[in-house]
Amino acid sequence: MEETVHNPDLTVRWLQPEQVRARWDADAVRLTLCVGDGPEFLDAGVTLAFPVTEPEGYVELSGGKGESLGILKTLEGLDEGSRRALREALKGRYMIPHVSRIVEVAEVSPFVLKWRVETDRGSGTFFTESPRESVRYLGHDRIRLTDLAGNHYDIRSLVGLDLVSRSILESFL
Repeated sequence: MEETVHNPDLTVRWLQPEQVRARWDADAVRLTLCVGDGPEFLDAGVTLAFPVTEPEGYVELSGGKGESLGILKTLEGLDEGSRRALREALKGRYMIPHVSRIVEVAEVSPFVLKWRVETDRGSGTFFTESPRESVRYLGHDRIRLTDLAGNHYDIRSLVGLDLVSRSILESFL
């Protein structure tokens, strides 16, 4: 059953999982969506309202021209193929590497740091402003780094880092 909440500034169309059919074409890197008996939308979009705290909740679906089709409260209840398709589309949209090891952090100029890290997507190097501008604490044991280009890198657990990585990180935080 569809529920609509009215507000003078905002109308939200809440979608029920059984209304949504999604298909992911990996070769074309394209999401196709259909809601209820409505038309099929090629090049559809999917975004998360809270990507850090709700990685599979409050999922907005949009048509090929960016028009909102509605919001799913959760991916639970979708058929397996649709859930897999939406997860693939979200994975492509929210590519946030998870740092597993810090190889080096060096100050290359005043207020600019060069980071060499190992992530779940391989080794990488990026530059950030000073920690005050580039480090965001997401709880007591997790941080998100933002580089000069606006890309994000997550350290899911400070305690989970090896001793050398923690030592390097602590010298800059």
